[in-house]
Amino acid sequence: MTKFLADCMLGKLGKELRMLGYDTFYYQGKDLHELIQLARRQERVILTRNTRLTPETTEIPMIRLTEDDPVLQLKQLLRQGIIAFDGKSLFSRCLLCNSRLDEITREEAEGKVPDYIYRHHKEFYRCPQCRRLYWPGTHQERMKKRLEEFI
Repeated sequence: MTKFLADCMLGKLGKELRMLGYDTFYYQGKDLHELIQLARRQERVILTRNTRLTPETTEIPMIRLTEDDPVLQLKQLLRQGIIAFDGKSLFSRCLLCNSRLDEITREEAEGKVPDYIYRHHKEFYRCPQCRRLYWPGTHQERMKKRLEEFI
């Protein structure tokens, strides 16, 4: 699966790609040289809206997005065959820090999630880096419905 580096103009798209299971680093800096070097070191495809970056100037894989809206950006990536929706990879990454989520026992989640959530859910996941907890709740159902609009 392709690894992406979203530049500072594409934070929302980066989060959407993580939701889909794509390894997507969000670079918040402004230094284009540093962005290129990071993409080269980590073997990532640059995603950008910056017209100063071109595949000829970077010599590494790069995709320029023309749309401003993250939903339209996702549609562009899908239309171009750069991404695909894989049900197995959905919700497998931390939306904040991009790490792969680890499944944890229900008992490990006790006291760390609201009581209502604990009583009504059996599956829980934790980010090994930032320690944020996730569970398959209504937010995932809403996201899945939104994704169905793309297919």
